[in-house]
Amino acid sequence: MSPLLDRRVTFERQGAGRNALNEPTGAWAGIATLWAARTDLTETERAAAGQIGAVRAARFTLRRTALAEGLTRTLGPADRLRAEGLIWNITGVTERGPWIDVSAVSTGRKEEA
Repeated sequence: MSPLLDRRVTFERQGAGRNALNEPTGAWAGIATLWAARTDLTETERAAAGQIGAVRAARFTLRRTALAEGLTRTLGPADRLRAEGLIWNITGVTERGPWIDVSAVSTGRKEEA
């Protein structure tokens, strides 16, 4: 059965700016917006600095097209995607027949203003 590509996702890459501590400071820019299906993988709780926070993991499935293939060849952990008002950090890319799966995690951080 084919996944239902019912969500718009925007892939982003951070600009090349750096501060005095060599931390990235460049603005995030959209590099492609595609239709995708989202499958939630897990929802775990973790303790960080004495607080409990939720971490979501999901797989975004894209139809294999020339644009999607070109994009996913260059995606890496430094890139991210935006979907449904949340920012997702990309953790991996897998090709599967006519589909491309992009694994990502989100801490529930909303889009930046």
